[in-house]
Amino acid sequence: MPNIKVIKIIFDTILKTHEIPAFRGAIINVVGREHVIFHNHLGDKQYHYAYPLVQYKTQGRNAGIVCIGDGVDEIHHFFTKNEGMIRLGNQQRSLQVEHVKLNKFQVEVSETSTHYQIKDWLALNDKNYQRFEQLELLQEKLVFLEKILIGNILSFAKGVGWTVDQPIQANITGLPESSWVRHKGIKLKAMDLTFRSNVSLPEDIGLGKGASTGFGTLQKIKNKNLSI
Repeated sequence: MPNIKVIKIIFDTILKTHEIPAFRGAIINVVGREHVIFHNHLGDKQYHYAYPLVQYKTQGRNAGIVCIGDGVDEIHHFFTKNEGMIRLGNQQRSLQVEHVKLNKFQVEVSETSTHYQIKDWLALNDKNYQRFEQLELLQEKLVFLEKILIGNILSFAKGVGWTVDQPIQANITGLPESSWVRHKGIKLKAMDLTFRSNVSLPEDIGLGKGASTGFGTLQKIKNKNLSI
């Protein structure tokens, strides 16, 4: 049950959701591609498949970065090189820090369940989307999604160096609302839903595909801690 550091940085940069990949690229250009943790690529064509410890998001209308675990230790590379401006496409925009919040968080399996909301969760790839659509009963679909959600939580645990030695539960408590989005040029179904889990997770982290660019962002639903 490790204590992990999570830092959330909010900038004065006005950013739309579809601009997040460009914002990510601009930050990588600032820090340098030699710092792999900012982009998870080992070379031009080789991707490092690991949970992203630096995640790029929007907070309201503003750009933000969430760093987790080792990502917190690496963010100084950005601060030492940031000159207060950033290029997004053909525009120069201000990149001044407006707010920084650093927390330590103990991730653990608990006897109490916590309610969460996850937004723009990319649960389904081409393969499992076909399987999902073939399921006829709503309960079957929810169980299918819950298994994927548990897998996403385990990927997060592995990424922060946490060996989970107890069963993880994740129960969807609200019917998913879905919309079509584009991720890396591919049309995917993004879901907003609520769930409860016996795992304590930090707010603002992303789960699932596209977690590094704002998909699957997690928030706690307050005052809904219940016994399992």
